[in-house]
Amino acid sequence: MDNRLAGLLERGESLTRAEYRVLSHLTNHPLLVGKITVRELAQATFVSSATIMRLCQKLGFSGYSEFIWHCKQLLSNTPHIAQQPAPPAGALPVLFDEFVANYRQTFRWVTPELMAQFAALLREKESFFLYGAGFSYLFAEYLTKKLQVLGKTAFISGPGDSRGIFLSNASKYQVFIAISRSGETEQVLDKARIAQNVGMSIVAFTRASPNSLSELADVHFQLYDEAVHYAAEASGITSFESNLLLLMDLLLAQAIN
Repeated sequence: MDNRLAGLLERGESLTRAEYRVLSHLTNHPLLVGKITVRELAQATFVSSATIMRLCQKLGFSGYSEFIWHCKQLLSNTPHIAQQPAPPAGALPVLFDEFVANYRQTFRWVTPELMAQFAALLREKESFFLYGAGFSYLFAEYLTKKLQVLGKTAFISGPGDSRGIFLSNASKYQVFIAISRSGETEQVLDKARIAQNVGMSIVAFTRASPNSLSELADVHFQLYDEAVHYAAEASGITSFESNLLLLMDLLLAQAIN
């Protein structure tokens, strides 16, 4: 429901069930306002046109046109958002500032040139194959869905899929995106080598440390990782994953604007 039209429902104490259904339909579908005729609205809500006219009059309008004009005026107003007071000192967890600092640290390596390369791939290529293992699979899946929403052909695979799936489909895709915190996961490296052999562009997201996957990538995004050792700290909570998500969203936003 659009809160800018919600006030109309408060004026509906004397409405019949059918009249209230019409009003509720419009408040739940504000994009219809000004585009739907009396007859179409009557059909959509299973009432007669006369019922809609009675509704308009009960709400204090001379007819449907005046009622719709009033709704348009309400929708033209910016929704009111209550001003929230600034959080008191010490309200935010100490780790919040550390996570933000680590995100900023990542941009020592995420240069404008790298972002431009990613944007070019997103504009020029249509088919993407994404791969991730363990927790990385979750982020590969997230990026896959985002690419699909943008109208791209995107397929995701992980260690549970056989090597043959990638071998038989690699030639159909133009870009291979690998997400691996360590950059040393053998299943990921295996797919990256195949992608390289068939001429796919390779994009890699890893922690900011020397690793084998980075050597295969055409576009390599390094993320600051405060864990001392990725294997020993895999079960710990660090800012790596949350910063990875922020980075992916920023790259997509930059690429489509």
